[in-house]
Amino acid sequence: MAADGNLAGLSGIERQRASMRDMQRRMVAHLANGKTTDLVDAPMPVDASVYTAPERLEAERRALFMSLPMVAGLSCDVPEPGDWITFDALGPSILITRGKDGVVRAFLNACRHRGARLVKECHKGHRVSCPFHAWTYSSEGKLIGVPGKEGFEGLDTDTLGLTAVPAAEWCGVILVKGDPMAGPIDPEDYFGPMADEIRQLGLENVAPVEKRVVNVEANWKFAQDTFFEGYHFSSLHPQTINTVAFSNVVIHDTFGPHQRVNMPHRFYEEWTDKPEKEWGEVPYNAIHLLFPNTIMYVGSLDALVKDNTAISDRQIFGFWRIFPQGPDASFTLMATYRPKTQTSPETIKEYEDLTDFIITVIENEDYSMCAEGQKNLKSMEHGQKLWFGRNETALQAIHRNIEAHIERNGAPA
Repeated sequence: MAADGNLAGLSGIERQRASMRDMQRRMVAHLANGKTTDLVDAPMPVDASVYTAPERLEAERRALFMSLPMVAGLSCDVPEPGDWITFDALGPSILITRGKDGVVRAFLNACRHRGARLVKECHKGHRVSCPFHAWTYSSEGKLIGVPGKEGFEGLDTDTLGLTAVPAAEWCGVILVKGDPMAGPIDPEDYFGPMADEIRQLGLENVAPVEKRVVNVEANWKFAQDTFFEGYHFSSLHPQTINTVAFSNVVIHDTFGPHQRVNMPHRFYEEWTDKPEKEWGEVPYNAIHLLFPNTIMYVGSLDALVKDNTAISDRQIFGFWRIFPQGPDASFTLMATYRPKTQTSPETIKEYEDLTDFIITVIENEDYSMCAEGQKNLKSMEHGQKLWFGRNETALQAIHRNIEAHIERNGAPA
């Protein structure tokens, strides 16, 4: 269904509470009705080749990954002026830095002299020198040092700063585009109706917990699909997720091309025969797709709100960004964050343990299944159809949006 329009004028924790209560009502109603789920009108066919064809992946690279804003990290990943990080997932290596003026900028990670890579990993300092010939650049991208300058007499070194790529910092999220010739990023326009969902989370006030790269021998969309339906919980996760959440009971909301799904915890069933005033309050939690490839998971260390501050103080935020390596392989940049107020070793250990549990389930259960399934898809004849059911509403929406975006951007599918 479309995003709830009854939250106008609300912000922050107040908006989280109202939004979560609306989702809570819908999930309890599904359980009270015999464990139903959100449905669309009909199953949707998908050609197996969208997961296997090299020409399809090339169209996606052009129309999605090199054209749309990509989540490159959060503000806390470059918290101080002079902090630099690399972002290599799009193909061209990108440098992201916070300048002396506090502004986040992004550049191709390539020296303007001979194209050498400037930074291999994180870097601190207001300047960076090329390891090849020591050309030096400021954190604003200006060329400020050329050894043996007489050898380059006649060159206008003022024009040889680092090559900028579009970048924007908004509500704690850093966005970049991989194409230096792409237009500027307007975060409000890109996020559209999802903007308020992100704004309410206070991502400006988080700190990193753990970052990991998970590889899978499966198409990026095959891997991403597993996050947006709960139909598989009882069969694929019988000893893990299924012990916590109901299988095949899902609510789904659309925010332009972006999506949100939620699945009720087992304890929700206790409320099916109780008036709403007797329900417990649930911290805001949901799985979001920031189109086309970022899963934004919001959860909590606590199943229920224990006091008036627990709704935000104990939240956990996962940003899992899936990128293609080829038609049959992809990798996920998995990063989790906590409120920066949570600093005790005991609580940080809770965040680390929950992160490890989630990643273990994804890697050993979801992605293991994806790799086996991808082998089957490679052997299917062109034109053979796969099917998304009426209950796989988010998957239908995601794949329709991908098709529409490729078509609008003139890239052949």
